[in-house]
Formats: sequence, C-alpha cells, structure tokens
Amino acid sequence: MDTDHDNLPGDARTADLLRRALHTEADRTDVRPDGLTAIRGKIDARRRRRMPVVLLGAAAATVAASLVGVVGCLPPAPQPGPPSGAASAGPVPPSGAPTAGPTDRPTDRDGPVAGPATGGPPTAGAAGQQAGTPVATLPVYYAGAADGGGLRLYREFHRFQLTDTGVVAELRAALGEMLTAARLADPDYRTLWPAGATVATVWTQYDIVGVNITGAGVANLDAAGAAAAVQQLAWTIAGVTGGDPRIRLLLDGEPVDRLWGQVDTGDEITKGAALDTLAMLWLIDPQHGDTVGSTFTVHLAGSVHEATAQLRVRQGGQVVHRQYVTLDAGAPGRGEAFVELSLPPGDYTIEAYEESMVADEGPRHLVDAAITVR
Repeated sequence: MDTDHDNLPGDARTADLLRRALHTEADRTDVRPDGLTAIRGKIDARRRRRMPVVLLGAAAATVAASLVGVVGCLPPAPQPGPPSGAASAGPVPPSGAPTAGPTDRPTDRDGPVAGPATGGPPTAGAAGQQAGTPVATLPVYYAGAADGGGLRLYREFHRFQLTDTGVVAELRAALGEMLTAARLADPDYRTLWPAGATVATVWTQYDIVGVNITGAGVANLDAAGAAAAVQQLAWTIAGVTGGDPRIRLLLDGEPVDRLWGQVDTGDEITKGAALDTLAMLWLIDPQHGDTVGSTFTVHLAGSVHEATAQLRVRQGGQVVHRQYVTLDAGAPGRGEAFVELSLPPGDYTIEAYEESMVADEGPRHLVDAAITVR
C-alpha cells in the first residue's frame, strides 16, 4: 500500500522511505539458477588476472627507471600545435523514435552483447545443436494461481539454440516461448496470451525495447488477467535484458492504447513491483520434470515472513523429509537459499511453502516440483 510519507511524523516517514527503498532494490534482483557458479567463476578470473598485472607492473617500473637517465640527456622535443581545421565532435544525440532495424545494446546481465542481431525465429532446445550456433539459457515468466485466487508470476529457465548472437535474438527466443508455452515444464503454470500469438519483430534502443506481436488482437481475460499478461511480457523482457527497460508494445504493427480493452498500454510499459507481481515463493532448481543425482541442491527464492520457509519432500503420500529453510532476506525484500539433499533413487515431489501463523490454516504460497532421483 502506497503512503504519502510527507504527511507522516518523523519516525514513520523514515520507515516508509526505507520500505520504498527495499521494494525498489528487491525489484532489481534477478535470481538465476547458475548465479553461485557465475560468481565463483568471476572471482577465479580476477585471481588469474592479478599475478600477470603485478609482474607486468614491476617489469615496467624497471624499464622506466633504466630510461630516466637517457631521457634526461635528450633535448626537449618541440610541442605540436593544434591541427588546422580540427574540430571536436561529440556524440550525435539519438532521435526520439527507434530505428527501423533491430539494434543490440550491451547489458549488465552476462557482459557485452555483440553486434546487431537479425534473422528468423530461434530453434528451441539444445538438442541437434549445430556447431558454432549460440546457445543461451533464458528466463521465461508464466502465470499461476496464488493464495486467494489471484494470479502471480513464476519463472522457468529454458535453454535455446539461437540463430544469432545478441540481446535481440535472446528476446525473440524468450518471448516466443512466453507466448506459446511450448516447453512449459510445470503444469501448474500457463501463459495468459492468446493461442496463435507470435513475435513479429523486436528492436532495442538504449533502455527501450520494442516488440511487435501478431495474432493477439483478442483475448478472453478480465482486467486482472490482462494486467498479469502485460506483466508477464514486461518481466520476461527485463529478465533477458537486465535492469528496468521501457517497453513499447505493438499489435500487428500498430500501437495499442488499451490492450484488449482492459489495460492502458499507450505509454511505455514497465515491470511492476516484485512484491505485487511475483509469486511469494519460487522453487528455482530443480525444476518440474528434472532428473537429478542422489545428492543435489535445492534453490529457493521468495519473500516470506522473517525469511523462513518450509521445505518438504514427498514420495507418494508419505513425507520423507521436512526442514525449515532460512532465506538470506525476509519480506518485503526477496531472498534466496540453497539446501543440499540426499535421497535414494525414486520419484519425489519437492514442496516449498510458508507456514501459516493462523491455526488450522494450510501451507501458504506452496510451490512444488516432481523430480526423479537416479
């Protein structure tokens, strides 16, 4: 609930500002299944770079010291003046509208992105990958039922074989999967976009992402469902590009002031607050349908009271494991946790939820995944 903090007393105003800051920071967090591995890789890379730099610096200092006497004996060189007719050229400001063709830009998600990306739709899945074709693991957001009957967003990671490098190719792949849900792993989730919707074009310019979708002129959704569909689009785009992109939506090549007569989309679309949009708990890894070894790591993320969640493992109708899990941040922030489990071979259902503070009330924000331990 938003508050006019200027009308609050001093302590309450400070608390409200802190709450808003926490919400903003939580919205920027994008937890990835390979995040811990990536961090360790970057640390190792820095260590490998450090020793050559130190040795190079020492060698350079030695050479510089040897040259001091020689340089001191040379006559001073004449200083050149400015070249005739030279002018200092600054960057050309961009035009207000995006260029006709797609233009990639660097992102801070996985490092710089190479060159413009063009081409047809990507081939989904790593199977049958051709040598030299880029492969990317990308986030895709789907909708699922939340406590109280509302809709919240859940995220799956899918592996794509792309036709080109760059953020435009990645956006085409992730958005194409978001629209069709062709490889949706968890049957509890779904796409809110109408059947037959496809990505026609995608372009980027600075922090603006444009997407033209065809075949989505009509959808049987109420206002809440339409709003969730817009956020499904916004969070998928933000998950690929990183940050908080501004999104311009076209349907069949034309701007849409009010999507499906339900949601204002005439201005630029942005992702909503995580606390209001995302599911309270995510079971990031393993995903539904995965096969894992006898010892594996469960990756949870979410926003729960006092950062405390429950982890439960079922085999058939029997609970074979249960434990409390402490995330590294509590509500209203969004934290995560990694838990190592060891199970004998068989089929299991992993469940994560928040224990209710109300007597006789069932688990809150429950998410589950059916897996096989080999």
